[in-house]
Amino acid sequence: MRGAGYNPRQRMISHRWPLLLMLALVFLVPAHALTIWDSPLDELAKQIAAIAGPGPAKLTIKNRSSLPLEQVPAIRRTLERDLQSYGVTASSSAEVATVIRVTLSENLQHQLWIAEVQEGTEVKVVMVSTDPLSTATPSSGAGVTLRKALLLAQEMPILDVDFVSVGNERRMVILEPERIITYRQNNGTWVQDQSFDIVHSRPIPRDPRGRIVPGTSPGQLFEAYIPGVVCSGSESNGRLVLSCNDSDGPWPIVSQKAFYSGARNYFTGVLVPGYATQPRPFYDAAEYARSGGIVTLFSETTGQVVLYDKGIPRTITGTRDWGSDIVSIQSTCSEGSLLLVSAAGAAPTDSVRAYEIPGKEAIPVSGPMPLDGSVMAMWQANDSATATLVIRKKQPVQYEAYNVSAVCN
Repeated sequence: MRGAGYNPRQRMISHRWPLLLMLALVFLVPAHALTIWDSPLDELAKQIAAIAGPGPAKLTIKNRSSLPLEQVPAIRRTLERDLQSYGVTASSSAEVATVIRVTLSENLQHQLWIAEVQEGTEVKVVMVSTDPLSTATPSSGAGVTLRKALLLAQEMPILDVDFVSVGNERRMVILEPERIITYRQNNGTWVQDQSFDIVHSRPIPRDPRGRIVPGTSPGQLFEAYIPGVVCSGSESNGRLVLSCNDSDGPWPIVSQKAFYSGARNYFTGVLVPGYATQPRPFYDAAEYARSGGIVTLFSETTGQVVLYDKGIPRTITGTRDWGSDIVSIQSTCSEGSLLLVSAAGAAPTDSVRAYEIPGKEAIPVSGPMPLDGSVMAMWQANDSATATLVIRKKQPVQYEAYNVSAVCN
């Protein structure tokens, strides 16, 4: 039993006041700084909850931006609070079915906060963008929107599409497994102009790949590669002239040349001039420009994506839902390039989304662009700012070629 004079209340206040004052000074600045993030965090929580639904979820946050690390715990607390207001409770249990992975990233224009919501094998992505230098405003979309424009649809397989100038006219060149066809515009519509059979002495493998690249010799408009054959297109008296020859030489791919195995439908991994450590067999490759220079990515037949930085192979994360088709395009939406990637898995429909790789992790910067078929080919267009995309529909069987571009939100 306490006496009246034991440990009087006034003394307790005098002992605690300096400590309380210090704590207030420590937390005042972060709390004030965090107020500009309240709106985008609430918007992000709302979008996450719309996908995940009410219930427990495991939450992780990675900071890949210039935000001070000491602000991340406060951002997490605020996000957890906002998620709880929408019915989603952060849980540390390993048995929860929903996993939320938030990445705090940025580009030259704004902060970009990305949330991957995984339930089983299905992963959906939502994003908000903010201005780090002023009052933040939420965006319900991603930092980039991918758009596609139909070039051609036909029953015969399309391997690649390119554009050349013949005389004073622009022609669209279509590469098929057995033919090269040119189209010219008539009243705004592409109509067939010339058709060439590809002369070859060896059988063309089933479901081959093909590539059209700009010509390298004087007077050469383009080169077309299919397994075992290389064709050269040139102009004569305002008409296209084509010559084809058997060839087992390497194909131009990024700034290298790569030997292609027609029997197995992938590149062997032997490059010219190559690296000290050559890549393993791969399906596709892309050069990606970022602040530290240009790196090259290879989508290997093992399902892994390997990044070569100054000739040294490095592993990257964030690619587990990638398909085998990758291509880079130049974009004003990013510091250097954007990487366009097809989705993983065999499905009647497919999608393509844009990524940035500022470090060792691939970060999505667009939502998936849905497609009505599966991706058969995706190459960088000659303008370097767009990509050529070919898909295959099953019912009825039809091939469609698109030009894909990125629009900054």
